[in-house]
Amino acid sequence: MARATEDPPGNSTLLTPATTLPNQQAAGFFRAFDSLRVSRFRWFWIASVFTFFAMPMDMLARGWLVYDLTGSGVKLGLVSLGMGLPMLFIAPFAGVLADRFAKRNLVIISQALATLVMLALAVLIATDTVQFWHLMVTSFLSGAAFAFMMPARQALVSELVERPQMMNAIALGMGAMNLTRVVAPAAAGILVALVGVAGVYFVIVAMLAAGAATLYLLPRDTRCQAQGAPAQRPLRMQADILEGFRYVRRTPVLMTLISLTVLPVLFGMPHQMLMPIFAKDVFKVGPEGLGYLLSASGVGAILGSFLIASLGDFRHKGWLLIGAGSAFGVGLILFALTTSFALAILWMGVVGLTSTAYMSMNNSTIQMYAADAMRGRVVSTLMMTWGVMPLGALAMGVLAQASGAPLAVAVGGAVVAGVIVLAAVFKPSLRRLT
Repeated sequence: MARATEDPPGNSTLLTPATTLPNQQAAGFFRAFDSLRVSRFRWFWIASVFTFFAMPMDMLARGWLVYDLTGSGVKLGLVSLGMGLPMLFIAPFAGVLADRFAKRNLVIISQALATLVMLALAVLIATDTVQFWHLMVTSFLSGAAFAFMMPARQALVSELVERPQMMNAIALGMGAMNLTRVVAPAAAGILVALVGVAGVYFVIVAMLAAGAATLYLLPRDTRCQAQGAPAQRPLRMQADILEGFRYVRRTPVLMTLISLTVLPVLFGMPHQMLMPIFAKDVFKVGPEGLGYLLSASGVGAILGSFLIASLGDFRHKGWLLIGAGSAFGVGLILFALTTSFALAILWMGVVGLTSTAYMSMNNSTIQMYAADAMRGRVVSTLMMTWGVMPLGALAMGVLAQASGAPLAVAVGGAVVAGVIVLAAVFKPSLRRLT
């Protein structure tokens, strides 16, 4: 296919879906790290490793601390809700800013704020003054910082590499996150046992600060400066947000892909917040075992990222989305039903692989179909779907407390698999996605 021709930003025809895509690239093992040959993307990737190392450590340490303080699955869900709600409400504003201002600077500022929040929490824990409401407040503030950061971070990729490299770069970006998911949870679990939760949070502060510092090596401003680009127009926050929503609604492929993110995020991803219950009450393996479970998911996720990166810009994306999404749901069911810790580690690996393959394909395809001038707002709409994950976590926390964590995860997996299969049957355009 020929490269898509972009309409001038601000032109009314921008609301018309693109009908062409860049030339598809040959797949293969040696293409898996293609975008890392670009030096500015390589620095971005290194910064991502630091940042993403901190995130799973925070998830493990915060979840363990909440459950240790309260023994409540519901409060685990409430903390997740406090972190996710800002994504739901702040992301649209962040998307407008990402289309108008230097994305690199937005990411640095947001990450610096997140670092300060984590430092405050580390001090509270170290001085033995932390309470549940502290965890709620810091979760909300961290969520707000990441809500401003993520649309700019995701959309920045398209400005660091050539368009045909976008799928590879996005998959490698998720690979950075998943690489840290292997090491970070195990490291956090061991550190909790050795130096306590406070020590984990001081490491998290160091990782976030290092990530922000590395981003200074990127070009200051890589925005499109063409006549009519968002940066050249007066800021109209409400109008710009609505323009982004209309663009997504009137672009069928974007509407379908973003819709198919919601239910897996709502019912599939919250299983991560219930992992402390599995480690402490189901398998009785403590914080070290919790680290192993999350690391197994991370190993699978690395394989899933590498798979998508090595495929290149290939055809039949729809069938891979369908297969990976339904397998994700089935993997959750199998994990929930097992009573063997060894098998649980295996099924967590399957869950990590399939969920990452699904999300990588979904994310990269959305960005490839989005117009350059709208990409920040399209990504922010995608990020809003992640804002509903805490609602699912809260619902699953209630179900876990009433009927047990295994049943909650099994129900979530059944919903994910069922929705993907139904979409494949009733949405032929999804099967034909290339």
